[in-house]
Amino acid sequence: MKKFIFGFLLIGLISCEEVIEIDLNEADPRLVIEGQIVNTGGPFRVNVAQTTNFFGSATSQPVDVQQIMLTTSEGQEEDLVRVSDGTYEIRDTEGTPLETYTLTVWHEGSEFTTTSTMPAPIEIDRIQAVFDERAFNPAGESGYEVTCYFNDPAREENFYRLEIYQNGDRLTDTGFYLFDDKFSDGNEIGYAFFDRRFQLGDTIKVELQSMDEPTYRYYEQLNDIVETGGPNGTAAPGNPTSVFSADALGVFAAYARNTMEFSIIIE
Repeated sequence: MKKFIFGFLLIGLISCEEVIEIDLNEADPRLVIEGQIVNTGGPFRVNVAQTTNFFGSATSQPVDVQQIMLTTSEGQEEDLVRVSDGTYEIRDTEGTPLETYTLTVWHEGSEFTTTSTMPAPIEIDRIQAVFDERAFNPAGESGYEVTCYFNDPAREENFYRLEIYQNGDRLTDTGFYLFDDKFSDGNEIGYAFFDRRFQLGDTIKVELQSMDEPTYRYYEQLNDIVETGGPNGTAAPGNPTSVFSADALGVFAAYARNTMEFSIIIE
């Protein structure tokens, strides 16, 4: 079980208003590309920014590019539409499980390409809330600990990210949560949000995301960067390995999601 805590550089807002922050070392400016396509909703967005010196007064700025194209393994192509500075929209392509998507960005004579395959969605079986009266626990307060249960498919590698909402607000101050099935293949998984406590009357929503391994490893590297330090830490901040064919930062993620919502009440 891994809890991901974000770093320092504000990069992008994608279709569900997610903020991704990347911890950068001191280096020449680089293009940052962030986006997603999922099995629900739409349209989807891709954001492009240019980094500045990490230790300077600014961290990144939106940047317009020559062209962005999304291609599916079935041969569908879509030129993304610019909707604001550095923000482009996917309007015609649907998020389909088991489909492979290739995103290509052209900018200042360079071509940046990455590929992501959307896994099948995994259903949430149930969510439980158990009261923890201890004040000294990872959350630092008494309250209800929430656990999400789901069944992992057998004989295949699966990679997950979970998000949790409280009374309609996505909880972001401690980042997001990652889990793989290396030691639980084919079993029921109970994922506890151990660093959170909730109260009677709260409405809780959990989102379970299934992603491919390159996307998962990218987020995992960001987790490692935060754990090893930043500008105020003991280790020099680093950059995650690029998932693009050229030297750009960021990730384009195709993932499948399922959600479940419940309220903490006394029965």
